[in-house]
Amino acid sequence: MMNIEVKRILCLVAVFFLSAGNLLAKEMNGSTDIDKGAFSQSQSFGCIQQYPVTDPRWQGFEVSQFKQHLSATPFETAGVAVSTLALGLMDWDWGSSSFGTSSEGFFGDDTANGGMDKLGHVYGAYLLSELFTDAIHCKAANSVGAEASAVTLAWLSMLFVELGDGYSEKHGFAWEDIVANTAGVGLSYLRRNIPGLREKLDFRLEYLPSGNRSGFKPHSDYSGQKYLLALKLSGFDLSPRNPLNYLELHGGYFARGFTLKEQEKNEPLRRELYFGVGLNIGELFFGRAGIRETTGGRLGRKFFEYVQIPHTYVTNEDD
Repeated sequence: MMNIEVKRILCLVAVFFLSAGNLLAKEMNGSTDIDKGAFSQSQSFGCIQQYPVTDPRWQGFEVSQFKQHLSATPFETAGVAVSTLALGLMDWDWGSSSFGTSSEGFFGDDTANGGMDKLGHVYGAYLLSELFTDAIHCKAANSVGAEASAVTLAWLSMLFVELGDGYSEKHGFAWEDIVANTAGVGLSYLRRNIPGLREKLDFRLEYLPSGNRSGFKPHSDYSGQKYLLALKLSGFDLSPRNPLNYLELHGGYFARGFTLKEQEKNEPLRRELYFGVGLNIGELFFGRAGIRETTGGRLGRKFFEYVQIPHTYVTNEDD
């Protein structure tokens, strides 16, 4: 049976594609209702707009705004709730025991995955928060405070999953997962509220099949994953012709040797921090004039905000 982290990420991936389809459909139909204030510094491109920070004052959580944003995104919130409940009952063994807890640790040698599962929580919560933020900006009549509402929705969604795990005989409620979820939504909130940070900093997942799990499984093949922060030099207002626009600095983490197949091959346990210099693929292929402001250009750059392509960087640590 698939482990809990696999199922969580599968749920988030399903919700992402369902919601993305809905958002793009609204854009194509031209019926998107967008807060005009969000576009005072740039042209509207519907649901794939890069929503600039136009108000230096951070908008905190307000119940009235949250209710408005919740009512504006029924497809997204319902999709998360229904998908999570269905998977929990069918695949996550919810209801198989009375409520219980578990202690999973974080990044130690004695953990199941060397911390990769916890970074999966960070990434999943982060991705869900980003999804809700874009959905609220796209669909709400007033998107003021969208980031706070999105963070709240994402965190509550992940809490719902963890509470369900508490009633699973094989899993249990783990406070470490709550910490990781909080870190993920917190990173999204900071990135969306600090002016210029989204243009400078990405949090990404890199995946290359390791052979330790059958098939292409970016959600569960921990020994084929890397998580990294990328500092994009293109976000520092360089000259358009400056070649540094196509470079970025990486700082990441991966763990190896924790799977059964690796242990059978007597491969050592490795928990590695690494640093490198890479190509900014989003800027390289979708940042040029004439492409940058098209729908395809914005979608391309958005995709590479969250996904790292293997072998597009040099690093101090061999995998």
